[in-house]
Amino acid sequence: MNRRTFLKMIGIGSLAFAPACSSEREKNIFSYVRAPEDMVTGEATWFASTCRECPAGCGIIAKNREGRVIKVEGNPLHPINMGNLCVRGQASVQGIFNPDRIKKPLLRRNDGWQVISFKEAEALLGEEIRKAAGRGQGKVHMITEVVGESLMALFRETLGKWGAEPPLVFEPFAFESLKAANKQVFGLDGIASYRMEKADFLLSFGADFLETWLSPVEYARKFKAMHALDNGKKGFFAQISPYQSLTCANADLWLPCHPNTEVVVGLGLIREALQLGKGKSLPADLKSALEELSSPYNKVEVTRRSGIDLGLYQRLISRLDRAMKPLVLGTSTSGCGEHTLRVNMIADLLNAILDPELSLLDLGRRHRVETAAKRFQVVAFFDKLQKQPGGVLLLNQVNPVYALPPKTGVAEVLKRDSLFTVSFSNFLDETTLRANLVFPVSLPMEGWDEYSGTSEIVSMVQPAMASLTGAPGLGDLFLRLSSGKDKEAATYQEYLYKRLASIGVTRGAEDWVHLLRQGGLFDDRTSGKPSPSWISGDGLRETLGSIPEILAEKLSLFATPSIRFYDGRGANRPWLCEVPDPLTRVAWQTPVWANPRTLREAGLRQGDVAKLQSAWGTIEAPVYETEAAGPGVLVMNVGQGHELFGRY
Repeated sequence: MNRRTFLKMIGIGSLAFAPACSSEREKNIFSYVRAPEDMVTGEATWFASTCRECPAGCGIIAKNREGRVIKVEGNPLHPINMGNLCVRGQASVQGIFNPDRIKKPLLRRNDGWQVISFKEAEALLGEEIRKAAGRGQGKVHMITEVVGESLMALFRETLGKWGAEPPLVFEPFAFESLKAANKQVFGLDGIASYRMEKADFLLSFGADFLETWLSPVEYARKFKAMHALDNGKKGFFAQISPYQSLTCANADLWLPCHPNTEVVVGLGLIREALQLGKGKSLPADLKSALEELSSPYNKVEVTRRSGIDLGLYQRLISRLDRAMKPLVLGTSTSGCGEHTLRVNMIADLLNAILDPELSLLDLGRRHRVETAAKRFQVVAFFDKLQKQPGGVLLLNQVNPVYALPPKTGVAEVLKRDSLFTVSFSNFLDETTLRANLVFPVSLPMEGWDEYSGTSEIVSMVQPAMASLTGAPGLGDLFLRLSSGKDKEAATYQEYLYKRLASIGVTRGAEDWVHLLRQGGLFDDRTSGKPSPSWISGDGLRETLGSIPEILAEKLSLFATPSIRFYDGRGANRPWLCEVPDPLTRVAWQTPVWANPRTLREAGLRQGDVAKLQSAWGTIEAPVYETEAAGPGVLVMNVGQGHELFGRY
């Protein structure tokens, strides 16, 4: 027997032995009977689309093999992320193939669920809406995540036909204080973009722009450009905060302060900048008010009240004085603290003093998340539902039961027998669990839409694969529910085509194809930079006023958004659970950060389970010892601890 024959026999024996040892059922591989015209077996097809894992709206390209999306990457042509993509965007594929994804509509029957067809669910939903709309105005209500302008326009049109108000936009992190500060200081009712890449000095009061703040992939790219070595020089980044986030860990200078004392430091920096002769172009009454309000905050007073080392503070002032293009950012995504609005106003005022032309603030290019409602509006929405007679409540990809405090009573509102609640969700989360009808819809990579994370661009969402469950798109569903004799489009794809043509984005089929091939229209469509409407001196005195002595609490807890789970919407993705946190290197769990001194005083060691108790409730979690948290400061990411959200 020669060597080749021997190897053949061994190979045949192994192949025969393996199936005999397998206890699995027989599996067959079938080829396509009618394959798509553009599909070549074994070769991938890429589709340009937009990520919807957070409101930032990065461009993506999805890799399709044999009819299934298997990978996503950043779209290099997209102006927001330019080919980069965060960990949450990479994990979006797991939303499609998650084993806990709801495959058919579910109708509540007593204490259980009855599986029904999409046709039955649509008929039931249409009947409930017709009955509610027939009882008068304001009987149909809707709350939605941030969506694109096209889908929002369809929502408004459809709800108007039902005698209902436009939908309320809900985001757990709506950057309310930043938006309010811009309104008060500049007269800008929105959230501007920042030209961070053009700055040579960057100062942040906690803005976690490398993690979750506004558009983290975009600002990570801009920070890299600002911080890169160029002709022997590089930008300087300083952060003032009570704890060290991933963003702060990349700073050249960290000034750890006591909680809630950032406002004192900010007023001190305004005083120093004015004494250096800056801010001369400001309106006289505003400049006078700034001098008056900041005068008590000399270096000694600032360092005494904030706990910042005098040497570090002096170094910050020196760098600020030498900067040619300084940029100041406000507070973190979570916006913790009673002085958050004041700190964001101070950041805007510092930008006005240091850069009179506001050249590093793009007031015309706005972040889409600015459309989210304020927290008090969301609470008032559910209070109104609690007091009004019954009707129909539509929930689009929101989880307020998880995101809002229990005292807001959202869960109790959803339990009302007279309110028919419909959740357009693909997973049984805390809010969907309390719905009367669960109507899963196609995911972003399975359907048509338009979502632009910033104004002045158009970013497309197109199907990179057919719907895995056969669920319809939400746009198509709304068109069918509202259709009558004046039906404007047969499908949501047609609706998009006509709407984009009506606003001048496309002029025919050729433009439409070009739009889909590159992922959108990215030409600068700005109509000019809005002129700021400055706050008056009296208005500034009323808002900032005198800052009372800030008493140091024994313990202060900062609940921060997670770079992995954001506000909790990604907590059911195994990739996100198993990837270690960049700072703690802990996977699957969410520990509480604490300073070594804080742990010693509490008699705890790393890994011990601690109970955190406040007026809002109690939680238990393991502790993680780190110098990244100041003494008396506890830090914990939000996003886990779900009541129900699948096996992961």
